[in-house]
Amino acid sequence: MSRSRLEACVCWRRCCIRFGGQKAGQRLRVGTQPPTSATKISNMRPSIDVVVPCYNYAHYLENCVQSVLSQEDVDVRVLIIDDVSKDNSVEVAERLAAADSRVSVLKHTVNKGLVGTANDGVIDWATAKYTLLLSADDALTQGALRRAASVMDAHPDVAVAYGMALVISDNTDMTPVDDARVFDYKIISGNDFIERACTSWCGVASPTALIRTSAQHEVGGLDPRFPQTCDMEIWLRLATRANVAALSTTQAYYRRHDANMSSITTDQPLSDLREQLETVVAVLTDWGKNLASTPRWLDVIHKRVAVQACWKAGLAFQNDNVSGGMTCLEFAKTASPAITKSAPWMRAQAKRLLGGKLVRLMRGGTVSSTHSFTPFYRGKLFGWWPTESAARSMTLPHQPPAGRQAVEEPFPAQRRSAR
Repeated sequence: MSRSRLEACVCWRRCCIRFGGQKAGQRLRVGTQPPTSATKISNMRPSIDVVVPCYNYAHYLENCVQSVLSQEDVDVRVLIIDDVSKDNSVEVAERLAAADSRVSVLKHTVNKGLVGTANDGVIDWATAKYTLLLSADDALTQGALRRAASVMDAHPDVAVAYGMALVISDNTDMTPVDDARVFDYKIISGNDFIERACTSWCGVASPTALIRTSAQHEVGGLDPRFPQTCDMEIWLRLATRANVAALSTTQAYYRRHDANMSSITTDQPLSDLREQLETVVAVLTDWGKNLASTPRWLDVIHKRVAVQACWKAGLAFQNDNVSGGMTCLEFAKTASPAITKSAPWMRAQAKRLLGGKLVRLMRGGTVSSTHSFTPFYRGKLFGWWPTESAARSMTLPHQPPAGRQAVEEPFPAQRRSAR
């Protein structure tokens, strides 16, 4: 084969991978390999490629990368992608690469944002059995990759494995976590995972989400239409084709600070509700149209975000942010017109009519305490641990729980319910 023809074939393959090489309605081919015995799993070293997008996170970068390189019983590679940082991120990245051959650096000349940067890694670079997208301000706990990979090795039908994350603000919050070698995990059907995302929230901390690379390449890269919810979108897309695993162990340190994209979004009156809705609608329309529950899921997600938008409107009115409150109510009405006859809508309207000052006085204080619309609380665990009705419980090493008490929902990291 000529060089030009070979290059053309490679280019075509990359295009197919980036934009999804599988038709809607098909199952991923991740369950076709034969089951692996527990003994064989223990002797294998899974290959894992870790993509670390970095933009002005030089002060976090080394801690992040070292948490990956120190993982035991796995073969890792790390690609640091600098998205034209204004600090010394490139200098730190190149120093780390010079010190360890497993680390590579890709330097952008034009800022691509999170989605473009992530796709350069998870689609164009990753070739290992599993892939992890890890922000430069987050870090892994000891044994995290081995635990997640061992579950996925045992269950070829699983495309995503996630665990719990300890929410931190600075490095002093990174309390040591036991390197658990016996732990509980649950297999969640793709349908049940989508159901949860529609009825409540997705419940996955991104630094814990290990993805089967072949599955990622079959459904394509992250969607640039959803910069705030691109991770949720890819998990849901994978869930239309495969199952998901939840580990009971703390798998990562999830850093929350003012520079987080998600922190900036959740502090806005409407939070990311609009993009949440658009994301679920897009996935179910494009990838879930052959799933029997899709019509019901679409109805549920519209009603859920409408109720939450009314709650957000009430908070905005309580804090004298009338325009923000009206934005929330307009969105709620658009998402689900019937919301205007509901109690959440009436409560929000009552706060608008009373005015913030009177509402605050009625609540026993002159200053309102506003909380971000977020499930992340410093020092707490974050992650959805499903109930028995939503998953099959198992324990590693590969034995039934045998009397061990599995933790049931709610997990210690609970999301504040919308009122």
